[in-house]
Amino acid sequence: MNKKLEDTFDLPSMEEALEEAKAEESSSENKKADTEKVEEAEIEEVTIKKALSTAEKIDRALPQVKDLETHDSDMDVYSDEAMKSYKELMDLGMNSEARHAGKMFEVAATMLKNAVESKNAKADKKLRMIELQLKKQRVDQWDKRDDKQEEVIEGEGYVVGDRNKLLDQLIQKVNETDDKSDKEDK
Repeated sequence: MNKKLEDTFDLPSMEEALEEAKAEESSSENKKADTEKVEEAEIEEVTIKKALSTAEKIDRALPQVKDLETHDSDMDVYSDEAMKSYKELMDLGMNSEARHAGKMFEVAATMLKNAVESKNAKADKKLRMIELQLKKQRVDQWDKRDDKQEEVIEGEGYVVGDRNKLLDQLIQKVNETDDKSDKEDK
């Protein structure tokens, strides 16, 4: 356009019109981006909450190991006492004559060995309890299969199932119960 037409029809200049159009376009893009971010955040939040609730339900469904705390505290006390005795014997060995120090250092080494063994026993106990839980789940799984299927295929080995399949089944059951409860609530 030329200047006379702009003045005659009282129109803004071409540069001003382009700047206004760009400003409107960028503001609409910002609004779209903001709404997309909000929607993504909401979807992500829902997904995280659902995953956490599923994990909590799985934890509640699995049998818990009991009385580990008493064994843990006993082993901690035993380890602390052994370490205390080790330090005292080392100090005593350093302050005594060389001919007597050898025996004291030997006993101190035994105390340190006892402290380490008590910590290892604590960890081994936890691992054994977890292993027993897994074996119990495997037996329970076989019992459920035996109830459903009378036919057993004999062979050199059996595939009991892996951890991922078990977790997928638990998640599926939890989701099914959630879906049923959601439908009942409506």
